[in-house]
Amino acid sequence: MFYNYLVIAWRNLIRHKLYSLINLGGLAVGLTVCMLILIYVAHEHSFDQFHAQANQTFAVHEQLKMGGGESVQFPTMSYYTGPAVQQSTPAVTGYMRTHQPHKSVIIQNPAVANATFTESNFLFADADFFRFFTFELKQGNPATVLREPLAVVISQKMATKYFGTSNPVGKTLRIKTDSTFTYQVTGVAAPAPSNSSITFDFVASVASLKVMPATAELVKSTQLRGGDFRTYFRLKQAADTTQLQNTMRRLVQEDSFAQVQKFVFTALPDLHLKANFGDFTNSKYIKIFPLVAGLILLLALINYMSLTTARSTIRAKEIGVRQVFGANRKIIMAQFYVESTLFAVLAFSLAYGACYLLTPWFLNKLQLQIDTAFLYSPTLLLLLLGLLVFTILVAGSYPAFVLSGYQPVATLKGKMGKQIGAVRVRQVFTTAQFSISVGLMICGLVIDRQLYYFRHTETGINRENVVMIPITEMFGNHYQQFKREIAALPGVAQVATARYPMYKGYDMWVAKGKNSTEDILLPVLSVDKNFVPTLGIQWKVPPVSQDVLNQPQKIVVNELALAKLGLPANPVGSLVNMPGGDGFEVAGVVNNFVFGSLVHETQPLGLVLAPDTANAWGAVGGCLFARINPRTNLPTVLERMAKTYQQFDQTTPFTYTFLDDAFNAQYQAEDRLASIFGVFTGLTVLLACLGLFGLTTFTITQRTKEIGIRKVLGATTLSIVTLVSKNFLQLILVSIVVAAPVAWWFMQQWLQDFAHRITISWWIFGLAGGAALIIAFLTISFQAIKAALDNPVEALRNE
Repeated sequence: MFYNYLVIAWRNLIRHKLYSLINLGGLAVGLTVCMLILIYVAHEHSFDQFHAQANQTFAVHEQLKMGGGESVQFPTMSYYTGPAVQQSTPAVTGYMRTHQPHKSVIIQNPAVANATFTESNFLFADADFFRFFTFELKQGNPATVLREPLAVVISQKMATKYFGTSNPVGKTLRIKTDSTFTYQVTGVAAPAPSNSSITFDFVASVASLKVMPATAELVKSTQLRGGDFRTYFRLKQAADTTQLQNTMRRLVQEDSFAQVQKFVFTALPDLHLKANFGDFTNSKYIKIFPLVAGLILLLALINYMSLTTARSTIRAKEIGVRQVFGANRKIIMAQFYVESTLFAVLAFSLAYGACYLLTPWFLNKLQLQIDTAFLYSPTLLLLLLGLLVFTILVAGSYPAFVLSGYQPVATLKGKMGKQIGAVRVRQVFTTAQFSISVGLMICGLVIDRQLYYFRHTETGINRENVVMIPITEMFGNHYQQFKREIAALPGVAQVATARYPMYKGYDMWVAKGKNSTEDILLPVLSVDKNFVPTLGIQWKVPPVSQDVLNQPQKIVVNELALAKLGLPANPVGSLVNMPGGDGFEVAGVVNNFVFGSLVHETQPLGLVLAPDTANAWGAVGGCLFARINPRTNLPTVLERMAKTYQQFDQTTPFTYTFLDDAFNAQYQAEDRLASIFGVFTGLTVLLACLGLFGLTTFTITQRTKEIGIRKVLGATTLSIVTLVSKNFLQLILVSIVVAAPVAWWFMQQWLQDFAHRITISWWIFGLAGGAALIIAFLTISFQAIKAALDNPVEALRNE
């Protein structure tokens, strides 16, 4: 019997090629999108679960409450924290400390000329790093590779980069963090899995920090709080975090640290999505993408069910004959489930092939890398199998229940009337399809407008033609000379210096507010006196003299800082007190300008002025800003800058970033969302049009004689097109009315994540609705015009 059903299903698929193509194509598109998003979501939720005892391993950070109720989180602890806590509670069975240099690391193979590179994926770690975490070592003993000072384990990729095909173990690398030392390579590690929140190309022994003058102080602290080490604890039981919290609070009190604080523990598998301290933003997609995937699959399933039930009049007599010969409802349902299974399996196969081809593009859009091993892991394959089973069950459910419920007498006499094909249900399906499409179109337009606002809103800085060049401590006392030579290059209008590149960070200082006992957190940028004019920042209260800006202990504040620090409207000459210091004198006030992302509120800010002759820039590093004149040949200027740079620092590669590029880079997550959302919206419109095209074709087929009679009686092409289109376009109008408020609500919620945001304008709804009506009319009119132009004699002659 099953074979018989399968043969009938295959014959129906071959006989009705157009409907089969629409059904298969729609299901395949929906399943392809679901597969892609399923891969992404499953990968994001699988992070760090490959580690042994992952659920018993917790990362710790401290949360401090400052004056005014401000809460600040620090993801790093002191070197002393790990061993002190383990000795104080039996709940902790082990700990791990990692330290990442704040600046890029320069690495050289002394045996190879010109083999010097700047690396960023560098860690210092405790000796049992490769036993605490489940990272594979290709060469070396996990128990000893990081035991000695100046030992380093490198990844396979770095082994090839620095040593080619030779065995790197036992060889040396010259590594410059704050100081340059010769390290011995003691092991080679396999690449960290793509679903690891801990990544590395180099892992050096934490004992190395003790022999470096610049980092020796990091390992001498005997206080629990503060420090520069990511710290992980392994507990006997996952529920022991309360005991761990109490132990750490007790140890802090013994250190006489008076600020209110708590420690936050995040299980290793939750670290990727729940404890982000950097610029990671892909977690924004975790809720959005599954919803969109579900909607697209729903559209595809609606297409299938709608067309299957619509064509039920063709098979009504077949069902009636089967019922007369003894087939009960279960047998009829089984038949249609077999047909649905055939369609779903074929569509799934097409979708899997499309997913295989599109995965590199999709991951590139998300700027992600997923290991091949994960793509074929049992977990992912089971999820894909579940998707197939779900599709079979849902796609076959409605047709099976509806078609198996027909009365045999009515079907054989052809008296099924308009209830055949569930006309009302198909109308609901069509409305739902276009409601989803219009809703996503509205959402896409709002996202696009928000991104346009980010790009073009006034930020208080002139970002055009400003180059930022990172400066290392290799410049030493020669930085001022380098700065003068850059300023003298043809095409360079102004130069300035700051501690950090714009939009790449700032310092956080503790200042005294109106109440001398109240500590206020104040973001601070350390700059020279040329910073304000070079970036085009406007003065609110200018300094009494430009010479004042070149004196020590001077600070310029923005307007927001006046209220926060309790300063008068004209604060020039006032002091901003810092704990343990003499304070800084306010030299002027600048207008508020955006020095971070527009996602967040603009903050109070202090610009601490370093004298123009200070040698500190070359000693600790910083960033040179150079404004280039308009209509200047940029490649020529950049080439001259590179040559000048290499005269002062021959070990660090010359790099630069344009200020407007750095600003735009803050919105990469939103850019990727807009790009992929546009593709998803296009697919929903395509699926809705496929369904509408199929229903229009079927409707015209059912009304062929009616259209022929109308033409014989003098009906025009326009009247026939109107006749066919009217009911469908009414459904599209209903879908616009349904979609608009829902999309408005969702976008209002999405916009709440942005401190600087647009107001949703009425024209967005009009544009999306108008586009939906035009697309639907074109889809319908193609078949309607064709039917109106056909010879009516042929239509009337057809039985």
